[in-house]
Amino acid sequence: MQEEQVELGQNYQCQPIGFEKIVVGEVVSKMINCAVVRVNSCETIDAEQLEAKSNMVVARYDTFNQAL
Repeated sequence: MQEEQVELGQNYQCQPIGFEKIVVGEVVSKMINCAVVRVNSCETIDAEQLEAKSNMVVARYDTFNQAL
């Protein structure tokens, strides 16, 4: 997706930087090339890393999929 297609407060599937699998979460902040996402769910393999990041991750816009 492009930056202008991603809306604050909406839920998306995306691939956070440094994570192995896709997560689902709400966009809480937008930057030039990426967005901050509050994660609602993730795969078990990334759960420990997510907890260390207090459920907040950064993902590039090109990894975002349709709003859920």
